[in-house]
Amino acid sequence: MKKTAAILKDSFNRRIDYLRVSVTDKCNLKCVYCTPSKGLKHFKQTDLLTDEEIIRFISIAHRHGLRKVRITGGEPLLRKNILELISEIKKIGVRELSLTTNGLTLSNMAEKLKSAGLDRVNISLDTLDAEKYKTIANGGDINLVWESIKEAERVELMPVKINMVPIRGMNDDEILSFASLTFEKNYHIRFIELMPANSSRLWTKDMCIPSHEVMERISMLGTFRKVKFRGIGPSRNYRIKGAAGIIGIISPVSDHFCNSCNRLRLTAIGKIRPCLFSNDEIDIRTPMRRGASDNELDKLFLQAIQVKPEGHKLQEIMSDSPIRSMSKIGG
Repeated sequence: MKKTAAILKDSFNRRIDYLRVSVTDKCNLKCVYCTPSKGLKHFKQTDLLTDEEIIRFISIAHRHGLRKVRITGGEPLLRKNILELISEIKKIGVRELSLTTNGLTLSNMAEKLKSAGLDRVNISLDTLDAEKYKTIANGGDINLVWESIKEAERVELMPVKINMVPIRGMNDDEILSFASLTFEKNYHIRFIELMPANSSRLWTKDMCIPSHEVMERISMLGTFRKVKFRGIGPSRNYRIKGAAGIIGIISPVSDHFCNSCNRLRLTAIGKIRPCLFSNDEIDIRTPMRRGASDNELDKLFLQAIQVKPEGHKLQEIMSDSPIRSMSKIGG
């Protein structure tokens, strides 16, 4: 009989079973809330974790009860051999393997990604207007994103989750339009508060639409009830009466979910980040390349869990965010 991994908990009794793995800092868009106005200097190729290094680390984490992995970037579909990497990760035994993408190239890869073992996708889309899309994303074609959404449905990368960042004065007039998509299909529309980042060209607290305001606007579409899913995630989920899909509210700024946070991040250059809003990182790439044993890496993984803070101090550091660039950390 296969031995079941012990439940791993941090210093605050939170189960840690979710790892977000950034595989590149490169992206084929330059969204206004993500990319510095002066441009972004990318990591050297030799600094990125190799497929083998990523797989080795995930295997170690899996032995401690890791159940969920999300592949992020940058744009993860730009990484060479992404299909092979996903296949090898799935073979480890990860229960849920997902990927966040801007959707520009997903339509051409969706079927192969599904065959490789990917379970579902999150697709970033901040507007339903083609011209506004080009403004927010600094390029791109919204039609390619919709093709990807349809293709993801067809190959059953389900449920398809659509991530929307409402920004005051830019796209917040579309909150109801996005929420209304849940009446058409079983889309999970997730409204994510704009987060402070040193790289952002537009961050001010006033630009952030707090979650309670999003909910007030959505209530115009009808009554809604809370929906619970298996597992713990950052999203508070609701279904509007008569809708097929789900509304998700993610509020890292106005109403944080630290008491139930179950995740670590692994950056593309091999730093374990216990909290998005903290500069604390634990390097696993350097020890790996110096010949560290699995036992040594095991200790680093456990150390990352034990130093995970009880909560972020975002309200205190709003003017000096530790988020240098989401593409450098992993979205």
